[in-house]
Amino acid sequence: MHASAKLRTISNIQKPVAGVIILKPTNNSKTVVSIGVSCQTAHQLRRLALNQQNNAELASDLIMPSGLFDWLICPASSTINLLNNRIPDFTKESIQIHNNRAYWADYKVYFWHNFFVTDGQYRHISIDETFEKEITRWRYLRHRFSTLLPKNTIFVISNTQNNLTTSVFNESELDQIQFTSTLINKLKDSLASYFNTTTNNIHLEVITRPALSGKIDHSIPVTHFPIDHNEWKGSKHSWNQWWLQLNSMLDP
Repeated sequence: MHASAKLRTISNIQKPVAGVIILKPTNNSKTVVSIGVSCQTAHQLRRLALNQQNNAELASDLIMPSGLFDWLICPASSTINLLNNRIPDFTKESIQIHNNRAYWADYKVYFWHNFFVTDGQYRHISIDETFEKEITRWRYLRHRFSTLLPKNTIFVISNTQNNLTTSVFNESELDQIQFTSTLINKLKDSLASYFNTTTNNIHLEVITRPALSGKIDHSIPVTHFPIDHNEWKGSKHSWNQWWLQLNSMLDP
């Protein structure tokens, strides 16, 4: 099988679970799912999956469910805390407005595109008006995330979105998006615990830049991207190269 057709984003079960795309299930299917840090991860996974689907001429099989972490600003430490606490519900009182976005202070998570209502031509955050819709959505996505099978799943985390350092975090908060060896190992441990398996069964892809991962030990596999000048979407070329390498690695 051609390398670009090897990777199937979303798993070999019947219904959409969490992640990017569903193609015809095969025994070699893999779920590729974002677990943070930001929207770039989900955006690029969807773009790559669409490109692969188009190349394979499988348009009729395309389904795009959202994943739990897809459109959040969720640092690795926040993902770890959520997993360690079994991804709890938020309460209306726990959601604040911070940086002009809905913010879950207990877990340092931004709901960057959620809790908005439209009033004519204007959009604003209303936690009261949108809470029931958002908590229902959260529970639904949590359930789908929880049904993932680690042996068929590739978890992806990246911190390469440029505007994280200009529009989201100030200088005193930049440590929240840094990757370290300790952090990555804790993330794998938390994923393994959440899915009741061992870290050997957790395939975690870490995408970063040297300036954002200076404390990662060389024994931990990471992919380093060069600097790009896109505000948030990232470099198509860099993500394309990573995708090809991932497909090549999955070839028998």
